[in-house]
Formats: sequence, C-alpha cells, structure tokens
Amino acid sequence: MKAIFMGLLLLVGIAQGAEPVQRIQQMVDYLGVDYHGAVSGGQVVNASEYEEMLDFSRTLVTLAKELPDAPNRDDILTGLSQLKALVEQHADAAQVSALASELRQRLISGYGLSVVPAKVPDLQRGTALYAENCAACHGAEGRGDGPMAATLTPRPTDFTDVERYRERTLYGLYSTITHGLDGTAMPSWSRLPEADRWALAFHVGGLAAAKVAKGEPTPEQIQAITPEALTTRTPVEMERQMGAEGGRLVAWLRQHPDPLWHGGKGAAVDFASTKLEESRQAYLAGDAKKAHELAVTAYLEGFELVESNLDAMNPELRRNIESRMTQYRGMLKKDRPKQEISQQVDQLQAMLQQAREQLGSNLLSPGAAFTTSLVILLREGLEAILVLAALAAFLIKTERRDGLRYLYYGTGAAFVLGAVTWFVSSELVEIGGAGREMTEALAALFAAAMLFYVGFWLHSKTSAAQWRVFIHGNVQKALSKETLWGLSVLAFIAVYREIFETVLFYQALWLQTGAQGQGLIVTGLAVATGALMLLAWLILRFSTRLPLRQFFAVTGVFMFVLAVIFAGKGIAALQEVGLLSSQHVNFPRIDLLGVYPNLEGLSVQLILIVIAVFLLLRNGRNGSKGAGA
Repeated sequence: MKAIFMGLLLLVGIAQGAEPVQRIQQMVDYLGVDYHGAVSGGQVVNASEYEEMLDFSRTLVTLAKELPDAPNRDDILTGLSQLKALVEQHADAAQVSALASELRQRLISGYGLSVVPAKVPDLQRGTALYAENCAACHGAEGRGDGPMAATLTPRPTDFTDVERYRERTLYGLYSTITHGLDGTAMPSWSRLPEADRWALAFHVGGLAAAKVAKGEPTPEQIQAITPEALTTRTPVEMERQMGAEGGRLVAWLRQHPDPLWHGGKGAAVDFASTKLEESRQAYLAGDAKKAHELAVTAYLEGFELVESNLDAMNPELRRNIESRMTQYRGMLKKDRPKQEISQQVDQLQAMLQQAREQLGSNLLSPGAAFTTSLVILLREGLEAILVLAALAAFLIKTERRDGLRYLYYGTGAAFVLGAVTWFVSSELVEIGGAGREMTEALAALFAAAMLFYVGFWLHSKTSAAQWRVFIHGNVQKALSKETLWGLSVLAFIAVYREIFETVLFYQALWLQTGAQGQGLIVTGLAVATGALMLLAWLILRFSTRLPLRQFFAVTGVFMFVLAVIFAGKGIAALQEVGLLSSQHVNFPRIDLLGVYPNLEGLSVQLILIVIAVFLLLRNGRNGSKGAGA
C-alpha cells in the first residue's frame, strides 16, 4: 500500500523539460527584431551587431537539423535557409522581419507551442521582479541605462524604444526571459515560475506601450483580439491587420490584459478553439499523433477550465461539447477519413461559439457565481463525504472510536496538502490539465481498489460462521493498527482527490467573477459545506442505529457502489488525458454515479458489479449453511 501511495506522489511530481524548438523560435524572433540595428539600406551600420545577426542566422540553420518531425518541418528548414541568405545579402530589414514573423507562426503551429499564459499576468508582480532582477542592467525605467550597462557588450536593450517595441512579441520576450540569450549578458531565468516569466514579459513589453496607447478601447474592440494574437503578433502586424486601431489596442492590452482573461469571448474557449483548429490541420497533414495531442490539450487546458461556469448557464451544451470532444479524440485514434474529422471539428467550433455567447463578454453575474460555487463543492465533495461518513460509522459501530483519529489524520493531511496545492498553483507553477487528470485518475482507481476490498471484507463477516469468528476473535484485534492506517490512507486519497480538482476550479471561477460575485462565491462555498456536513451527520445518525451484522452488510454494499463510481471516474480521467481510448456507446450519462457512455468505462464497471454480485451471493450461501449447522 505504501509503495502504491508513494508511486502516486512521484507520478504527480514529474515535470517535462522545454522543447528545443522553443530556443529556435526565440532566436528567430530576436533576429527579426534586432536586424534593423545592424543593416540599413543594404549597408552594414553596426559591424558588431551584424556579426551577431550573421552568427544567429547560421546557428539557426545548424540547430534546425535537430528539429523533430512536424507536418511543416520542411517549410521551416527552407525558411531558415532563406533567412540566413537574406542576412548574408544585407537584405532590407523589412524583408528579414517579415520572414522572421512567418517562421514564428510556422514554428508555433507546427509544434503546438504553448504561447499564452494560463491566467492573467500579474503586472504588479512583473514590476517587482523587474526592479529586483533587471533594473541593474536595463535601468529603473527600462532605458538600457542601468548601473552595469556601461560594462556590458552588447549594451542592454532599451525597452522604451517604440520602434523596437513595434517589432517584438510578448512571446518572444517570454522566450528570451526563459532561455537567456547566447553571446550576451542576458541569463536564463527558467528557475522562475512560468507565471513570473509571463509577468516580466508583459511588464517590459508594455514599457513603450504608454507612448502608443490612446484611451481605453470599447468592449467590442477588445473582443476583436484573442490572447494568442496579443502574445504572438507584433504591434506592426496588428496594425497591418486592423489598421491604426490595432496598434493602439495592442498597446492598451499590454498594460491592461485582464479583459482577455476575465471576460471577452472567454480566453479558455478561444484557446480550445485554436487548438482544435491546429489539431484538424495536423490530421489533414497526415500527423494523427500530433492531432490527438492537440485535441487533448484543447480540452484539458481550454474547455475544461470553463465547464463549471457553463454548467451554471447551459448544462446541456456543456455535456454536448464534452461528449463531442471525447468522440473526436476517439475518431483521431481510429484514423477516420479526413472529411469526417473536418466535419466533427466544424460542429465543435459551432458549439464553442455558442459557449462564448453563453459565457458572454462580461464577468460572471453574482447569481451565476453563487450557483457555480455551490455546485462545484457539492459535486466534488459528495464522494469524499460519503467515504468519510461510512468509515466513521463503521468505527463507531464497532466501538472503536479511538480509530477515528486515524480518519482525522488522513483528512487533515489532505486539507494541508490541498492548501499547499492552492499556494503552489497560484504563486509558483501552473498545474497543467494532463497533470490534473493523471492525479485524479490514479487517486480514483486507487480509492476504487481499496473501497472494493473494504466492501468485500465487511460483507464477508456477515455470514453466520464468519460472524461468530469475528465477534469471538475480538473486534479490537481484528482492527489492527496497520488496518487503521490503511483507513487513514483511504481517507486521505478520497479527500485530496476532490480538493485537488476543487482548488483549480475555484481559482478559475474567482478570476472570472467581479468583486460583488466573489463574495457570493464564498457564500456558495459555505452553503455547500453546510449541506455536506448535514449529509455526513444523517449517515452517521441513521446507519449506526442498524444492528451490527446488518450494518456490516449495508456498509459493504455501499463500499462496492462507491468503488464502481470511483472506477468509472478514474477511467474517464485516463481517457481525457489521452492514455486510454474511448469508444462511444448509446448509454445514459450519469455524472453522479461515474457512468459515462463509453465502452471502456462501462466494461470496467460491469466487471466490478459482476464480481461484487458473485461475492454477495457466495457469502449469502455460506451464511445459510452456517445457520443450518
């Protein structure tokens, strides 16, 4: 048991390194921005700067040979060779900048780079980090005139230079902050949490924006841009696309990004829509594996984050989108015809557009915030309360109240780790959707196995012969310290699994609700807590009134039922993360019971039910024989 538990924790802690393609993307972006300072009118105007550009362009061609396979890999290799040729020919800066911009988009789309912060960047945090880590070189106001600037070659960047600002993307700044820049004094800041690096990127990316922004844009204007466009498009590119209004809009949003993450058309829905389109393009290009990975990302890092909000407004639409996304992932694994895949994406995009309209362009209303908060805790906390109440009733009924402290240990540890999870996910690292679902899957399946075993153990004591052995053998000895610690672990797993998901849902809800609605989030949480406590009290009060033998029988069946529910939810989580296929069947969906219309989950649950029925019938026959004897 201890080995399984430690294995669970180790799996949750696994982190993935950055893809090499991000370094190439960063160098392309940097070259596109700085080339104009080296060459003008076909002539080299800064020899040292030009040597750096020349070195970068040649290094890019060398590094490109190590690029992993992608549908557009050959196009990227060709583009990098063209970029090198342009630098060697002293080409016009506009040509180099345009090709660098095109290559940036090829790299992002071809390799599915994550180019948008998971939550709104904290600009105050960015200001503090800049003062602490960057001002010594770049200067207090970002003019490149810090105390150490004179000792550095090349000199630090002047972030207030409007022309440079117009050619630089926020994602390019984020990449430079993450990886540093070879040949310069700019170090890698990869040790900073991802959220901090994005906060820094937005801070320095907005220092020149104040010179360009003119007044606050209207909600309609804000809706014309997505978070991905804000982070991956330069102000010049947005001006070409939207006119002067586009440049002013980008400048304002770099200083006030909140509307794109708190409202607008819904950043999470936009993210899901973008990844679905990338998935379609990857499949049409013949890369089914990449298409499936992007489809998983579209759900876990996009739509799932607003499921609870949409549930409060249109639960049927939420269920339909989730079901369609599951079907889509299954179709990708089965290599369905390209036309069929494309039609499925079209239908999903139409449904996501409905979700945008349902969520609206504003923050959640106070009423919706209260309802969503209430539903989240009731839905996530119900299973944990049922497990805890059943275990507590068992200990009380067998006169082992001293064992209740083991439940307190497990529950308390779950709450402490839950608080740590809240802090870590808010301040230090972003917990990705895949990590979230893997944690839920492993915890659910582990809990299902333990609940099934506990149910079998309880029901095995209800036969007459076993009952006499159990009673005469002393309940005190039967419930050894090792058994009680096992119950403690079960309590921990059951509670932490729900806290883990609840924490992340409440974080998303809090960010999408205004000040007035945030008060009602707390109210909804309090009401749901009271309802769960009442449910626990009712279970304890009425179950402990049963005769001991009947109590064991009822509780055993109850544990079997909970095991089936947890197993269904564990299988569903594995399917959502893409580790298990999902074959849709025509069957009702019952979220509360962990019943989902797919062959894999229903098969596992059916097997558990058959085994449970067999054990119940066998114990019943043994009980009759014992009674006759």
